[in-house]
Amino acid sequence: MPQEKMRLRSLLTLLSIGGVILTSGLLLGALLLFQKANIEDSLLEGNIAYARKLADTTDRYLATAQRELAWSASEIKGLSDMKQLKRETDRLRMQSGFFNSVVVVNHDAIIAATSPESLNLIGVKLHSAASQQAISTQKPFISPPFTSAADNYVVFLSQPLFSAEGRYLGYIGGTIYLKKQSMLSEILSQHFYANGATVSVVSNEGLIIFSHDPARVGTKMLLSLALQKQLASTESGHFTLESGGQHYLTGYGTLHKTGWNVFITGTSETVRHILMRTAESAVWFVLGIIVVTAAVIAFMAGRIASPLEKLADRVRDGGSEAQAESLATVKTWYYEADRLKEAVQEHRHAVAGHLAALSDEAMTDPLTGLCNRRGFSALAAQSDSEYDQCAIAIDIDHFKKINDWYGHDAGDAVLVSLAALLRQACRTGDIVSRFGGEEFILLLPQTTLADAARTAERIRETVSATTFPFAGTMTISAGVASRGDQASDRESLLRRADEALYEAKAAGRNTVIIAGPDGFELAR
Repeated sequence: MPQEKMRLRSLLTLLSIGGVILTSGLLLGALLLFQKANIEDSLLEGNIAYARKLADTTDRYLATAQRELAWSASEIKGLSDMKQLKRETDRLRMQSGFFNSVVVVNHDAIIAATSPESLNLIGVKLHSAASQQAISTQKPFISPPFTSAADNYVVFLSQPLFSAEGRYLGYIGGTIYLKKQSMLSEILSQHFYANGATVSVVSNEGLIIFSHDPARVGTKMLLSLALQKQLASTESGHFTLESGGQHYLTGYGTLHKTGWNVFITGTSETVRHILMRTAESAVWFVLGIIVVTAAVIAFMAGRIASPLEKLADRVRDGGSEAQAESLATVKTWYYEADRLKEAVQEHRHAVAGHLAALSDEAMTDPLTGLCNRRGFSALAAQSDSEYDQCAIAIDIDHFKKINDWYGHDAGDAVLVSLAALLRQACRTGDIVSRFGGEEFILLLPQTTLADAARTAERIRETVSATTFPFAGTMTISAGVASRGDQASDRESLLRRADEALYEAKAAGRNTVIIAGPDGFELAR
């Protein structure tokens, strides 16, 4: 029982719906691809904006802290009143909360007062670079991060102290912890920026001054020279880094007070999560479109297939003799169906022409246009006579490598070019055929074995000197045999030529071997 074929309307429906699904998938993929770039750009812009905002907030915090120090400095006119010094340091530390500790240091770098007193630093002489700079410059400044006398990693803000007569007394300074809880860490940590972004403060040279991970504070981030120059010369911007298989998208803003940079960093995972949410929303929308489209397509497929199905039924019932009046009942409402109805009525006249064309095609190799085996046999039978008849068997050397290296299209081009060359090398009455693959047979009527050998040698030399498409240069091997030698029929002649061809291959290729009466010999 023959297998039931798929109906046209089902095929049209499946193809159309499949096309809609494929197109929707491609459009969704393209949307997500472009959306990914948009999300990255948007994330970077948001990171830059928030980094700039945090940088401005931190700048205001440091400026306010310096003003607080300046006010306290204006209240202190001498270092002899220890109660006043204690009261002022406690007030400065506890009232604003800007500083984790406050110290008053005289011009000899010895601590005169401290808050909290639990630090037990009164009378201790400071040797830090920050203290030395505060005393030597006698100006307000903010220090780089360093480890304090209390063994805390801090940033130090100082304000000079002067007597009523203008004599330099020392300085008052406040420390801000970088690895422990401080107002600075609260400002930078308690942000409301979404999408999994992280905040850090980094110097132009890559020193991490603040991070959510205290273990990273005080370590150095590896920044390229180009990025260091960018950070030093711009107030805000963005850059990307690859680390540990993650793609980090970072926006930054620069603090005017210190030159440090606030980094807001998001990762490729953040982009991926946003993309997944976008994809989920888009998929439901696309599914709705597919359902509606599928219903419309199913209806249209039925309308398109109906005339063709009726035409097929009429032809099947009436065979090639389907009557015009029977076909007239089929309403062909579109062009192709109408043409098909006309074609059914005229097909009998075309059958004879098609049969003739098929007969020609059956005799010809479709690639090269030469005779195939069947065509060769038919023409060779017509050329049989009492005169000498020779055959040349030709095979392309290393043809498999041409196909492997350059592809089958290149191999086909080589076969077509070689076929044209063989036509040019042969006479009008010679039969040139392709027996299959890379093997060609030439049948030369009224030709002596010596002339056939010279023809084969001439073809071999021409092929060696010819540049073929894709492959460039190549060689052939050939075997020559004569019907007048040991062979009495054409099959024996072809077999002898084929044997000579194998001898040529065994002799190293690019060779013509003659199958003579005394055995095989090399053509001269």
